[in-house]
Amino acid sequence: MITPEEASKALQDIENSRLAMRKAVRSHRGHLFLWLWGGVWAAMAILNWIDPYRYAAVNGWLNVFGAVGSFAIGFLQGRQIRSPIDKRFLAVCVTVLVFGYGMFPLVGHGVHGYAEGYAISILTWMQVYIIGGIWFDNYWIWIGIIVTALILVGFLLLPALFWGFVLLAGLTLIGSGFYVRLCWR
Repeated sequence: MITPEEASKALQDIENSRLAMRKAVRSHRGHLFLWLWGGVWAAMAILNWIDPYRYAAVNGWLNVFGAVGSFAIGFLQGRQIRSPIDKRFLAVCVTVLVFGYGMFPLVGHGVHGYAEGYAISILTWMQVYIIGGIWFDNYWIWIGIIVTALILVGFLLLPALFWGFVLLAGLTLIGSGFYVRLCWR
């Protein structure tokens, strides 16, 4: 049986571990992923508003830029923070993404427009954010919920303003990056 002192020490060890992880993420570019993808989303929204035809041509390149930037940040971060990859978490995320993107051709016989495709894509990624929040730290849950709400309100209730809501979602990611960088302790 565990004593109250041992239980207290175990809880303190858990809290110390959580604080060390937060400090490592804050200090080693966790916020950069949020800034990067928030900027990509904001650029997509602005470009679609200004010139939807150019958006169709540039959208893929914006995603490539985001992916290359993510790999670069991950590579640099991996050189400074040595920790094993949680393979179960990675498997869950891959499953959600494969399932989500695999449903594109089946739902409504394909995607009927850029807004619909974008909404489905972002909602799929927000599932990953929420899972990350459940798995690691609850601020990811809140980002996932807020962005999901913005995308759904824009797509379902105010479709004429959808790209404005996408811009707000991008700004939410950017703001969350500032929160992680400046306020996390």
